[in-house]
Amino acid sequence: MNIIEMIKNGNCDEADLLEYITDNDIEIAIAAAESELATEPILDVAAHDRDERVREAALNNPNIGNKTLRFLLNDQNENIASKAKNILEGRK
Repeated sequence: MNIIEMIKNGNCDEADLLEYITDNDIEIAIAAAESELATEPILDVAAHDRDERVREAALNNPNIGNKTLRFLLNDQNENIASKAKNILEGRK
């Protein structure tokens, strides 16, 4: 079983996800950010990633925290910033 399959099947823990979220293989980092096991701190790390695909994956995870959403309000990608704003407004 490869790493992405392990993440998608939930065969990893928070320490594993923290390692994978910063992986140089973007597909692994995206899978970690999409994981239902990803906690707020892990998603916060993903939200600070250089690659917008990783940031977007974190944004699409329902476990993302309001602090991280507020950070993404200023994302250079207008779509990410706009979606972060919409999610925050929906949580009020």
